[in-house]
Amino acid sequence: MNVHSPVRAKGFEVPYSMARFGFCDAIGRASSSIGDENFYDHLLEVLSSLVDSDLLSLVRYSSFGAPDLIIPREIRSEVAAPYDSGLYALDPFHHYWRTVGVPAVCSLRRLAPMDMWKSRYALEFLRAARISDEIAVFLPPIGGASPTLIVDRAEGEFTEAELARIEKAFPLLAGLHNAHLKAIINHGLIADAAEKPLRLLDRSGQELAANGAWRRLATDPVAGLADALADLDSSGRMQVSLPDGRLVVRSPLGTDFGAAPGGLCDQVEVTAVHAPTGPRNGWLEGLTHRERQIVELTLEGHPIVSIANRLGVKRGTIKNHRLRLYQKLDITTERELFLAYVQHLRAAGS
Repeated sequence: MNVHSPVRAKGFEVPYSMARFGFCDAIGRASSSIGDENFYDHLLEVLSSLVDSDLLSLVRYSSFGAPDLIIPREIRSEVAAPYDSGLYALDPFHHYWRTVGVPAVCSLRRLAPMDMWKSRYALEFLRAARISDEIAVFLPPIGGASPTLIVDRAEGEFTEAELARIEKAFPLLAGLHNAHLKAIINHGLIADAAEKPLRLLDRSGQELAANGAWRRLATDPVAGLADALADLDSSGRMQVSLPDGRLVVRSPLGTDFGAAPGGLCDQVEVTAVHAPTGPRNGWLEGLTHRERQIVELTLEGHPIVSIANRLGVKRGTIKNHRLRLYQKLDITTERELFLAYVQHLRAAGS
């Protein structure tokens, strides 16, 4: 029997001890993806290693508004339309988070009132989505919203043993989630390992989280952060200067960003090293427009993850572009790129 298959197959309950290797493998993949855009996909794999399911999803349940479906990234319109039109208000999980709001593992069959199965929610949504039972793992919230892992079953109910199995794994799932959030919030590190000021906003503009550097800057009376943010909000621009010459850069977050789908990331960037502009770009003549963009962002101090986010592409794409532009410039490392730029500046100034 394949120990990497779901824990229950063809009606036969596989002892948990026999499935532990698949569980450990899934934990390893989730741990390795902390801070990456696919983290929650791998966290859902952990759940699929614990129980047999027909659908895995990630839903952001908020204390302030309608839920956001993050994973799967595409859903049939006949399923999504009724839910988005207002049936989500009858969703027992939505009601639980709005009224209780405590991170926990919940079963739809346990949570739903008996008359729910005759309601429009069951007849128009659950039936269309082919959901007979669900288990929701409400992870610790950020800004009043919980990224919630959900496993669905098309027929029958989850057993008490399956629910207990996920409950036993809950502290581990929550711990990985918290580590992921910390990695996201603190990913903007400069070379000397000091934090770059950074915060996350949801799509309504509410601040969800901020790192220590941001909070210190926000309380500095001469830093000018409040005025800079007001300028960003009123002008619609994506960057504005602080009095000390640093930039406050605003970046949109993807709709599948679990912590704040469709939200914003504000980060203060150091501009001590300026990218080449204007006539000084001659040393980049052989590069494509995209390769030049990558060079300029690299010289501004952006890591690969940040460059990928800014250009709206995957990290692997940035790595491939970097390899090609390094070949064109006859260099092999980022350090050599900086040295080449410094040499060019010296030559241009002589």
